[in-house]
Amino acid sequence: MDTADVPTALRERLGDSATAGLVELLDNTKREWSADVMAIVGERFARRLVEETSGLRVEMVTSVRVEMAEGLASVRRDMAEGFAAVRQEMAQQRVELLKWAFVFWMASSSRWSV
Repeated sequence: MDTADVPTALRERLGDSATAGLVELLDNTKREWSADVMAIVGERFARRLVEETSGLRVEMVTSVRVEMAEGLASVRRDMAEGFAAVRQEMAQQRVELLKWAFVFWMASSSRWSV
């Protein structure tokens, strides 16, 4: 602020030296006030940044857990289907094996009874 910014009536009443002192006082007060405001705003910004980052971390963890649970469920379902198919094929092979064993048993028992 410049002494010329001070109204003329106040400048005349205070004098040049007091006007300069008043302008200096106002400038110092403005600088201190600005520094205080910047410090408060910086603290608020840092606090808000921590809150948002924490919220994002929680959201990411939740999202990852849900995706992992869905993926694991899908793998379990695929494995169950695969094991069921293997069991079915093993059962069919067992029936086929028993059928041929019976055929060979019948053929060998008829050969001995003649």
